[in-house]
Amino acid sequence: MTIRVHHPLHLLRLRFPVMFRITVLNGTLYLRNHGASKKLLCGESTAVPAFLRFDCDVMPLQHRAAEFSLEVASAPVDAHQVTERKKEWSRPLAQHIFMSPQGSWTAACVAHQWQVTPQKARARLFAEGEALRSLVREQRVAHALYMAARADGSDSHDLATIAVRSGFASMAAFSDICEEMTGVPADAFLQ
Repeated sequence: MTIRVHHPLHLLRLRFPVMFRITVLNGTLYLRNHGASKKLLCGESTAVPAFLRFDCDVMPLQHRAAEFSLEVASAPVDAHQVTERKKEWSRPLAQHIFMSPQGSWTAACVAHQWQVTPQKARARLFAEGEALRSLVREQRVAHALYMAARADGSDSHDLATIAVRSGFASMAAFSDICEEMTGVPADAFLQ
């Protein structure tokens, strides 16, 4: 249940809808958010609060792959969640998207769930500094990253299966978004 990379990996603007624990098994991980940074060495772990946007740099050791794991953290409500009450619409929506990334996440679908018009649904997200398309894309990538970390090497966890189960229309679309967010092809970090 780890992600292994043989080259530096830079993941930009990640955000998970639930609290995650990141554990470094080999190499070094640098987490950054709003000017704050944290360095994690081999054997160290940290919890990342739900809905916190962060960058993650993974640095392998010389001649050894970097490895890290992602697990849903079981912890009480953290301080960040308490201060983020203004995200009352986008946070639960992100969690729904993460749990069901294959869903048809359109403004009409969200509006139906919220019992409002599509314009009102978009306005609620906009008021919280969010856009539906971006939220769907980031949560699908977060889901794919989570599935990759849970992969056991079987065919049910190959790259194409992860892409489909994470809601991407095609392997090409999945690869494009991974390349945009990380700077490397999807198969380079979802092995």
